[in-house]
Amino acid sequence: MDIIKFAVPVLIAVVTLVAGFIQFGTTSAFSVRQPFLQKQTDLCHSAAEHVARLASTVDPKTWEKSREEFWMLYWGPLAIVEDVESQAENRVEAAMVAFGEQLEKIDPKALSLPIRLLEQPALRVSHACRDLLSSKWNAGVLKWFRQH
Repeated sequence: MDIIKFAVPVLIAVVTLVAGFIQFGTTSAFSVRQPFLQKQTDLCHSAAEHVARLASTVDPKTWEKSREEFWMLYWGPLAIVEDVESQAENRVEAAMVAFGEQLEKIDPKALSLPIRLLEQPALRVSHACRDLLSSKWNAGVLKWFRQH
C-alpha cells in the first residue's frame, strides 16, 4: 500500500514531465521554422495571385505586371521555399514549370484577354501551394494525433 502511495505521485510527475518535454520540443521546432514557413506562405500566396491574374484579367497593364512578377517568383524567391519532399505531381515546382510553359506560348503583343488557356494551369499552381502549406499542419506530433 505504501508503494502505491509513492508510485502514483511519481507516475503523475513523470507523465507531466514527459508531456512538458514533448510540448517544449514541438513548440521549439515550430518557432525555429516559423520564419521560413511564413515566407513560404507569403510567396505561395503571391504566386497563386499572379497566376490567377494572368488567367483572368482583362487589363493589359495588369497582365504584363503579373507576367513579370510570375517570372521573378519563378526564377528566384519561390524556388527557395518550394517543397522537395512532397509528391512530384503535387509539387509547386512542377505546377510552376507547367504554367511557365503555357505562358511562354503566349505572345504579349497579340493578347486577347482573359487567357482561358491559363485557367487550369493557374488552378494547379494554387492547389499545389495549398497542398504544400496544408502539409505543414500535418507533420510531427500533429500528424500522429490526427492518425490516432
